[in-house]
Amino acid sequence: MSSADRRARYASVTAAARVFTLVVLAPSVAITQDYGAIISVILLAAVWMAAVFADGLPRVAAMPALVVESSMVAFVVMLSAGTSPVLLPALAIPPFIGGLVRGTRGGLEVLGAELAIAIAVVIASGDLVLTDKLGVQLFSAMTAGVGLSAIAAIIHDSRESKPDTSSSYRDARALLTQLRDLSGSLVGGLDSVRISHGILDLAREELPFTGAVVYVETPHGFAPLIEGDVTDEGADNTHVLEEVFRTGRPVVSGPWVGVPLVTDAGVVAALTGGLIPGKRPAPGALLHTLDHLVKVLRPEALQLDTALLFTALRDEATAEERRRLARDLHDGVAQDLASLGYLIDEISETSSEEAVVEQCRDLRSELSRVVAELRRSVFLLRNEASTQTLGETVQALGAHIKSRSGIDVVVSVAEGSKRLRPDVEAELLRIAQEGMNNAARHAAASRIEVSIAVQAPDAMVRVADNGRGLQPGRDDSHGVRIMRERARRIGATLVLHSPEDGGTELRVVLGSTTWLEGPVDREGIAS
Repeated sequence: MSSADRRARYASVTAAARVFTLVVLAPSVAITQDYGAIISVILLAAVWMAAVFADGLPRVAAMPALVVESSMVAFVVMLSAGTSPVLLPALAIPPFIGGLVRGTRGGLEVLGAELAIAIAVVIASGDLVLTDKLGVQLFSAMTAGVGLSAIAAIIHDSRESKPDTSSSYRDARALLTQLRDLSGSLVGGLDSVRISHGILDLAREELPFTGAVVYVETPHGFAPLIEGDVTDEGADNTHVLEEVFRTGRPVVSGPWVGVPLVTDAGVVAALTGGLIPGKRPAPGALLHTLDHLVKVLRPEALQLDTALLFTALRDEATAEERRRLARDLHDGVAQDLASLGYLIDEISETSSEEAVVEQCRDLRSELSRVVAELRRSVFLLRNEASTQTLGETVQALGAHIKSRSGIDVVVSVAEGSKRLRPDVEAELLRIAQEGMNNAARHAAASRIEVSIAVQAPDAMVRVADNGRGLQPGRDDSHGVRIMRERARRIGATLVLHSPEDGGTELRVVLGSTTWLEGPVDREGIAS
């Protein structure tokens, strides 16, 4: 917080201190009937009126204004000190204000200014004689100023140690406003995937890549921002990525090439890929080209870093909103619906009419379905805001559906060490959730099998049940259209059909699936 903000915060206190001092001094001056003292108190009132007015001007620097105020107060007080020292207590007020606004340093600066002016007036004035009595009174006034300044500094420090949420929100608003204004002028936008496309295009102009992927480092491993035409599916390039992020230098390891995307802040991402056989440059020329490519990609690296920061900010705000919605739904609507269910049960138990009992039974069944849907929504909102992997979240969702519906849900997970992009994981999770919910609600199934396989940037999601299969009109339902749209959004293919042995199978494939025949880094089965 700036000194101007602190001065505005304490404006009412400092104004009250000035007014109180004038109210106390005015009767004493009137009793003395000293013309010089009366003129001095009028001048003192004018100085403090100007100071109160300056407190409301944010462009006026706080400490220079306080130093000027204290100097003028000392000058006015010392002019009448020789004939009427009644105004000397006013010297204690500026140090108090300085300590309140700036702390110990502010109090000392104001005290120094007052002392300097007082000495200058004594030396320059031939009429003012510093007698023992006047010296004691002046010393008492200055000592009182030191004490009040110390008390004010303690108050200042205690207030400053507490977080000022208003100031934080003001700063955040100013930064967000600047971001909104600047985002419109960014040529490349703030889409990390689009920027990654540009990075891959530039890289292919320098080297004959057979495929390339841009990765960022996350707390859970390396996440691909975009997939290229990688021909060596399933090959593990983790060691190359680790070396690139550790050293910040290009890395050549067997068929793999790693290029760091560097800004002044460090390595923000890494580009890895293979080179076309027969067109691979000689080792010396390859290293030289890689070093040149690092320099060429610096502007794009800065764009990507900015886009990633924006995405992190947006995701954090979205996650907080999801958590808030989950709390509101759980504590508000869900509880109200549960209470309504108890009321329906009471009506059913007390009614003697069979028609009413039957209607209450149907209403209770429908209400239970709505509550179950709401609880599933709350569960998903909470888990989307978590740091779980796609497989872990689907496993938890399967356990949740099993506990609510009694249907046997088996979830098998095979995930590599590298995660998908957060937006891709979110879309696949939504598709898996919709498929599992459809099987639980409409398929009359006793068993649901879910398979999750992830080898970033590729993935496969399969949901199968042993129910009655696809029904007329179900393939064109609103839920299916939304699932297909989600799949298209991430470049995946979605197939929904009824196998010959019955039931329904939903399969979503992102990228290649030839790697499914080989081992993966993490496997798990939950039921």
